[in-house]
Amino acid sequence: MKLLQNKGKLWSKNIVLLQAFFLYSWLTNLQGTDSYYSCYALCGVLGVLCLYDNYRARPAFGRSSLVGISFASALFGLATVLANYYLFKPITALMYLMNACLTLAGGFFVCFNVLCCALRRLPLKMEEGERRHPLRVFWFVFGSVVLVDTVFLLFAMYPGAMTQDSVTTVAQCVKGVYNNIMPFYHTITFKLFYEIGMALFGNATDAVALFHFAQILFLAFCFAYAVMTLYQIGVPKLGLGIVYGIYVFSFYNIIYSVTLWKDIPFSAALLLLVTALYRLMKQVGRRHWNYAVLIIGALGFSLWRTNGWYAFLAAFAVMFFLMRKKYKTLLIIMLLVLILCWVLINPVLDGLDVSPMNFVEAFGVPFQQFARVIWNDRPLTPEQTELLSMAFMLDRVKELYTPYTVDPIKFETFYYGNVDYITEHMEDYIKLYIELGLKYPGDYLEAWIEETRGYWNGGYLHWIYATGAEVEKYGIENGVRNPLISAAFQAFFRYQEKPGILQPLQSIGFQVWVVIGCFVLNILKKREEFLLSIPVLVLVVGLWLGTPVFADFRYAYPVFLCMPVILMTTLYHTKTET
Repeated sequence: MKLLQNKGKLWSKNIVLLQAFFLYSWLTNLQGTDSYYSCYALCGVLGVLCLYDNYRARPAFGRSSLVGISFASALFGLATVLANYYLFKPITALMYLMNACLTLAGGFFVCFNVLCCALRRLPLKMEEGERRHPLRVFWFVFGSVVLVDTVFLLFAMYPGAMTQDSVTTVAQCVKGVYNNIMPFYHTITFKLFYEIGMALFGNATDAVALFHFAQILFLAFCFAYAVMTLYQIGVPKLGLGIVYGIYVFSFYNIIYSVTLWKDIPFSAALLLLVTALYRLMKQVGRRHWNYAVLIIGALGFSLWRTNGWYAFLAAFAVMFFLMRKKYKTLLIIMLLVLILCWVLINPVLDGLDVSPMNFVEAFGVPFQQFARVIWNDRPLTPEQTELLSMAFMLDRVKELYTPYTVDPIKFETFYYGNVDYITEHMEDYIKLYIELGLKYPGDYLEAWIEETRGYWNGGYLHWIYATGAEVEKYGIENGVRNPLISAAFQAFFRYQEKPGILQPLQSIGFQVWVVIGCFVLNILKKREEFLLSIPVLVLVVGLWLGTPVFADFRYAYPVFLCMPVILMTTLYHTKTET
């Protein structure tokens, strides 16, 4: 605690050398990781550079700032140790325990030095001079996205990329039988363009392509709106160029623009919501247009994914507590959107006889924790065995348990016919969950780590995008492609995917670290920009609590779209700030 008094001792020569040793130990001990080591290496290099910069400057911070930075740094160090727990087993062995402690300390000082340096140096100054003609920037970005993505759609992936989820969406439109497992309002959005396409072209292939072209236009609008905003507030040309390059040329943005998944427009809607929120707070542009965009973003965020409304509700609750005195009109509009979406999701869907989402979808992590206990053959009482056997095929659980995804447990071992029994005995299952957690905490912790670590640790090699359309179903066929253009796109994508140096750009965990870092810095600086991170972090926490897959890129796509705006507004102050 004496170090927190911050009287220069943090940056004394001996303490700096000790920190450097911990940083070296952190990088060395994590070499056996199954994560992207490049993310650790990048953080380690930043930690060393910031340590040197802090040593030269010997900054002094207030106690509250040091406590906040220390708390965030402790979580970062703990995250890297927990995600790589297999490197330190058995923890009872002295050598492994020592390595775990050194790694924990190293992660702490990596984050501590980066945050200290950033707190001292940020925000940076904007470029001087008035930024004129923002609409030119908007249309340039919009046109770039439309051009690149349309060429890709027409010549490399016509009529777009589809998986089984996509086919389910098409099937609901064709059969006219809907459920909310595939979000109803996303399905209806697709059906609108699908039926227009069928009327215009007379075949399902071109109808699907029409929807994907509409999706390209929507993403182009969202990206252009974000870049125009950064241009208007004075972000330097280098920063604008980086954000432009990410939005226009990232392989995942190009492929996702022509992929039939609910996650794509949902993520773009969140980008609209975050950008419009910033513009309204900083009075950028015309208020009535910003309010219109905010409403569009909030509607899409609430309706295009089944957990969207709950995420918006949680974000609104936090924002209301923090913004209620200054932004009453903004909060009233957000509340009205919440109420409207609740009506659309509940009474309206009930009136349309749309089947609700199965409650099982929300229990991915608890299912995995139960499965881990069963898989490890832990002793159970007859009563516990009976309760579990009413929910799961216990022998199949031992055979099919997969640490990184709950899907085998959820789809192949769970008794869906016993849902009524489970619902009636929910209190017993909650009690069982607590009992087993207290008795086998190690199993629960390992199950949670394996199921969620992709969303809070450095990136993992995992499937990112679909590669084509499901053919021979509902009349959808792959169209004629240009082999040369298709090969050029594929080579361009491989160039981005393969190099280790570019892995942080596609690492879910690294992007989450950046958003959390921006959130912490803005809070410590008492800047309203921390509010932009709240909707994104609400979604991330939701993944920590109930994700079905440990590192599914599309589930974290909102983070990738919003991170550039959050980062740039953290790095630079607006011209109204001093």
